[in-house]
Amino acid sequence: MLPFEEKVYVDKVPHDTTLLIAADIGGTNSNFGFFKKDHNALSLIFSIHVKSQTITNFAQAVKDILDYIAHTYGISVRRASFAAAGVVSEAHDYCKPTNLKWAIDSKEILAKTDLECAFIANDFEVIGHGLNLINPKNLIKINEGTPRLHANKAIIGAGTGLGKCTMFWDVSKKRYMPMASEGGHGDFASQSPEEFDFVEFVKKGESKPYNVSWEDVLSGDGIERMYHYFSSGTGAFNHGKGPHPDEIFNSRHEDAFSDKTFEFYTKAYARCAKNFALDMLALGGVYIAGGIAAKNLPMFQLPIFMDEFLNCGKHVELLKQVPVYVVTDYNVSLYGAAEYMRLEGLCD
Repeated sequence: MLPFEEKVYVDKVPHDTTLLIAADIGGTNSNFGFFKKDHNALSLIFSIHVKSQTITNFAQAVKDILDYIAHTYGISVRRASFAAAGVVSEAHDYCKPTNLKWAIDSKEILAKTDLECAFIANDFEVIGHGLNLINPKNLIKINEGTPRLHANKAIIGAGTGLGKCTMFWDVSKKRYMPMASEGGHGDFASQSPEEFDFVEFVKKGESKPYNVSWEDVLSGDGIERMYHYFSSGTGAFNHGKGPHPDEIFNSRHEDAFSDKTFEFYTKAYARCAKNFALDMLALGGVYIAGGIAAKNLPMFQLPIFMDEFLNCGKHVELLKQVPVYVVTDYNVSLYGAAEYMRLEGLCD
């Protein structure tokens, strides 16, 4: 069994019962949530958290986790939903996560476990379904806006990578439907001499034969890249050889390089969110999710964030109408993966 952390969300974990599993598989963390379904209500009972880099075979990891809960609690699982950070096959049975070396294959999982049904969805595709299931206090509004009924919604979130998803209103189903995106790999466009120098620093230092993407800038690695840029001005980015992104942000009041990194990052994040809001005409709202947002709410409440979000010549008034939220419940993807299974009638 891989090293793991277990979190319990109820007073007592039920024994000798059947639960369903909904997982969020990211580049840094793989989180497995175990849900009880009563009628159409979903309750998160407990979760298991594994560092993704410790996994070598995903199907075996799933088997080990299921064996553990069967032995510990007498719990059986027959249905599973895996939300993965990457492009999912048309049949929802395979995904090679963008920032991991291994793949998620539902056929292999079914062959190795007692699961009767397992499918895969994009990690940001499911977040929209989780928004209505988390506590409203964990949706922090940073721009009031004037939401338009049934207008598009945009979801964006940075962590190990950068995820995006659009939610559009389906008239026939009378609910929002998600559209997965790989827009996080779009080009980061410099808007100042400093940003241009930063891009050149990254391209030269890492010998990148391709353009610097939004993910290169807004991911955890991006925070480290910025710190390297401001603290040295020369040399290559070397992942893991400098301060951790959390340490950089937490020391911003004592360290000038951390402070400059924090400001640069905040403005870049705001611009990326603004561009996505304009791309999708997201008058239903922009929702900022992901691990970095969940741990750094004050960043989005600073004036420089909304100043940059509204920095648009012809459509300032339009952007003022867009409600902007920060999602602080890191389990939103687990709820979304479980709800996606229910809404789509998968594994019924």
